Amino acid sequence: MWIRDCFWPTLLLAAGIPCPSIGSAQEEVPAEVAFADEPEATALYDRMVEVMQEARTLSWTASFHTETPQGVYGRGTYRIELEKPNYFRMEGRREKAENVSGVLIGDGEDLWVHWPDGKPQYQWEREGDYLAEYEEHKYSFYMTKPTPPGVHSIGHEAGRLGAGLGMTIIDASTFHGYSDSMQPYFDGARSLGVEEVRGEECDLIEVSFMKHQRSWYLWLSRRDHLPRELKEVIRVSYDIVKFESWSDVVIDAEIADDRFAWSPPEDWVQWDFPPIEEGLLKPGTPAPDFEGPTLDGRTARLSDYRGNFVWLNKWRCG
Repeated sequence: MWIRDCFWPTLLLAAGIPCPSIGSAQEEVPAEVAFADEPEATALYDRMVEVMQEARTLSWTASFHTETPQGVYGRGTYRIELEKPNYFRMEGRREKAENVSGVLIGDGEDLWVHWPDGKPQYQWEREGDYLAEYEEHKYSFYMTKPTPPGVHSIGHEAGRLGAGLGMTIIDASTFHGYSDSMQPYFDGARSLGVEEVRGEECDLIEVSFMKHQRSWYLWLSRRDHLPRELKEVIRVSYDIVKFESWSDVVIDAEIADDRFAWSPPEDWVQWDFPPIEEGLLKPGTPAPDFEGPTLDGRTARLSDYRGNFVWLNKWRCG
């Protein structure tokens, strides 16, 4: 396993980021962890999680962007507000956008997503009936789903906001007792010294996952043990580097109840992804030709194997 979850490539594409080669990625994963775990650094990481989970309320604002060899993608900001036991609000905004791109609200039982600047348009919504429906309800679509406490991930929903953000580096649902999906692959942490971030003294640590295929670099404020800067490096066929900068970090302040309440207007339309069956070929339909990278660095086309049995091992990525 080398991706955070099955939606990762889909969210990269939604943010305009080219997907890396799976085959090359497997070749470049180091065989061993890059450094020995330092208990003091791991304690700093654990303390960050404890502070998030012990807080009654928590809020922060973050700017973000992603860098690859092909360029910089997905610049924007998000604002998040959290309250126990199971309330949250996240607003995302693309860089230089006049309006909030999307709003994500958890009312204790359900999640609601709506898009003040218009729902992001997916490829299949660019023609036919899907296009007509999109044009009619672009500003009146909403999404909803149950959000059980301690199980649901806000970070995995962040890409729905249409703000250019795939997933947050630290999952905000840690606040609600959720265990981030990277935790089973934790290798250890090490200290990289002390640095000042916007006037705050911070402990800088590197946290390694999956034998250093992925690293989090966290600048943790010595005042409240929460991040001020975050960097995630995903080492695949090339490095994908995600950055977040946190400001206005506030613990245990009062948050108005109406921040966590929303219901769709009567004439709005619930939206969801189309059933996967709609995109499947009917039995007996010739497979469309395509090409892709092989594990040894070559490029293969399906048509090269016409007349032979082909076993296609596809990762479910969205």
